Amino acid sequence: MRFVLLVLFGCVALGGYAGPASCGPVLNEVMADPARDWDGSGAYNYRDDEWVEIYNPGPGTLTLDGYLIGDGDGSPLYGFTGTLAAGGHRVVYGSAAVVYQQAHGLGVYGLRLGNDGDTVTLLQVVGSDTLLIDSRSYNTYEAEDDRSSGRSPDGSSTWEIFDSLNPYGGSTPPLGNGLPPTPGQANGAPAVAAVSTTWGHVRAIYR
Repeated sequence: MRFVLLVLFGCVALGGYAGPASCGPVLNEVMADPARDWDGSGAYNYRDDEWVEIYNPGPGTLTLDGYLIGDGDGSPLYGFTGTLAAGGHRVVYGSAAVVYQQAHGLGVYGLRLGNDGDTVTLLQVVGSDTLLIDSRSYNTYEAEDDRSSGRSPDGSSTWEIFDSLNPYGGSTPPLGNGLPPTPGQANGAPAVAAVSTTWGHVRAIYR
């Protein structure tokens, strides 16, 4: 699979370029080492519960056909279909990647996100060429149990560790932000604290 420089309707991306292209979706959050049932299957599986989230920074709705999640060497692991509205998120779980790989006669690896640091890529197939749209290389401590690495806020150039489930106390960036991983939701939103109240107070509100 070859990476080339393509210029399409003002959208420019370059093989090896680590930031988002000037248009199109971007990688937004990565969970490489799940320790719980993230895909909602009812059972934990280290392969199936890995996930990658993409985000559409806008301004318009994107057609996702032709976009792929790949590993560091550009091997395709999952292909998108459908559309994604501006400001929208799309999450790919390892279990969905397995289904895609089986349907396309590929080796069955899931998202193949290494726990000792790795690179995930977002690709676009254009004719006979493959465009590298975005990539994210993460390190070992970003990939500890139930930590995700994500842009904060969505689509920005700043990456943080969403580490409320497994706090990171180090001083080497990216730093932990104390927030939970947010597959399919906006990044960087502060957690809302629970407020104690009484049933009588609740009833009074709706009288």
